[in-house]
Amino acid sequence: MTLSAHALLLLNAQRHDLDDRPDERSVARDWAHHVADARAQGWVVAFVQWDAPHGAAWDTFSKDWTLHPDFRAEQGDVLVRAELPDAFAGSELAAQLHARAVQRLHLLALSGTPALDATLASAEAQGFRIESLEVPA
Repeated sequence: MTLSAHALLLLNAQRHDLDDRPDERSVARDWAHHVADARAQGWVVAFVQWDAPHGAAWDTFSKDWTLHPDFRAEQGDVLVRAELPDAFAGSELAAQLHARAVQRLHLLALSGTPALDATLASAEAQGFRIESLEVPA
């Protein structure tokens, strides 16, 4: 298990978030560089896999539910399932990050997603410090 004070948390790395965006390639490529840099620095990398909300155009466990092809969880990474809007609510995210000694979060998220504000507020309530946030429009 990787222990690190820093974690890179990807909130929107699933196909349903990135596929068909006009900037899909540039966002995915940029985020993949952040993931590679985080791993090279020994940071914890965490992915949230959101279950489909009621009425969504995609289903949990469908192709759209899977991580975008530019990302994969590797040994030592954190991969949690969550329901909107808070990645910490009802998931093992806080426990997994605390178990790895994480204190500071660096977030990658898409603007306008319901999860962003809720997860930020919850992260601070869980005792994590937000160090950086990248949110492409």
